Amino acid sequence: MVPVAAVTMALDDLTGKILGVCGKDGERVATVFSRGTLVSGDSRYRWSPINASPDEVSALLDRFPDYEPDRPFDPELCVLMVFRDGRGEFEISREVGSQKRLLRRRCFWDEALGLVASREPRCERYSYSDEADVFTAALSAKLRDALGGLGGLLRYSSLEARIRRLRADRLWLFSHRPNRDG
Repeated sequence: MVPVAAVTMALDDLTGKILGVCGKDGERVATVFSRGTLVSGDSRYRWSPINASPDEVSALLDRFPDYEPDRPFDPELCVLMVFRDGRGEFEISREVGSQKRLLRRRCFWDEALGLVASREPRCERYSYSDEADVFTAALSAKLRDALGGLGGLLRYSSLEARIRRLRADRLWLFSHRPNRDG
């Protein structure tokens, strides 16, 4: 059993949690508001039911970003790489990928994004849970080998081993928008 924590949450924060589960569908969001409960991952949220008109829900949802399929990939805004291979899913954050090994001038993050950005990743969706655009790029055998060759730049040996044995055929890149305030 996990202890229950009572937290006061702003309406925009609650709406963000709901959008992470339901997407930007006004009717579904209104239903969740009126139900007064939401389960997201290991968390359960409860509040006094909110009966909002379609116009009120629409105005609230207008404050959140929309999916933009033609949005170009900007490596400077990327914060997370997610690889999925036969052993499961693993991720490399900007923070981890930018760390340099002792006496190294280059970092994995910059080198890997340089390789991947040249493949022109396409915007697949907007993740309200992560507050990020999710881009995808196909990983050819040649690109996988090139990424594997960069493994020695990673500071953590477990990630280096995963990258060197990479069998994923697709990479997901999570990019925050410059103005995340809506």
